[in-house]
Amino acid sequence: MTDSSLQADYTETDIRQLVTQFYAQVRQDGQLGPIFEQNVQNWDEHLDMLCDFWSAILLGTRRFKGAPIARHAALPELSWPLFERWLEIFNQTTATLGKPALQYKADAMADRIAAKLWQTYQAQSSQTRLPDTLPPGLERYSQSPVFTPDNLPDALRRAHNTKSGTWGLLRVQTGVLRFALDQEPFTEVVLTAGQCVAIEPQVLHHVEFELPGSFQIEFFKQVR
Repeated sequence: MTDSSLQADYTETDIRQLVTQFYAQVRQDGQLGPIFEQNVQNWDEHLDMLCDFWSAILLGTRRFKGAPIARHAALPELSWPLFERWLEIFNQTTATLGKPALQYKADAMADRIAAKLWQTYQAQSSQTRLPDTLPPGLERYSQSPVFTPDNLPDALRRAHNTKSGTWGLLRVQTGVLRFALDQEPFTEVVLTAGQCVAIEPQVLHHVEFELPGSFQIEFFKQVR
């Protein structure tokens, strides 16, 4: 399904219905509800602002005035699973509206918004990080195909490693990817477009897409 295959058969009324139903569910959710209730003082004003936000995104109107990325980045103790829950409820809501064009575009934009918010939040917080640069003295000798959810080998979803002396530099091109170490210190990070992680020789790890996208790995070895 592409943008050109769908006509924008939705209106401001449909967008308000989406926003109203979605946040009614969010406020009742055990994970997200307390966060929103703690940070939203006036729900009527907040819903009006959110309707303007989604109207700007979905219909190209220009009523919205705000800085959602900065406000979300300032919240304490967010985690990627909270963004996943937000997306889960959002997708469930759009699926009930009977508006395929609205569902398609709104879901796609929600993915992008979640990825951008998470990227910004990581940059400004003390979230666990893994090295994203390689040590000096290495030379590039190969690269992987571009992997997507459609062609990601099962072997990369399970614990695996590079051979002795081989380093990798994984770079996320689009979407959101989870990279996990399967040995001490058993760290995992959620990476968004443009982020990298250095893979040490023989260190067990695996990857999994959190949101559809693509990544590629460059391989390096020590210069003799």
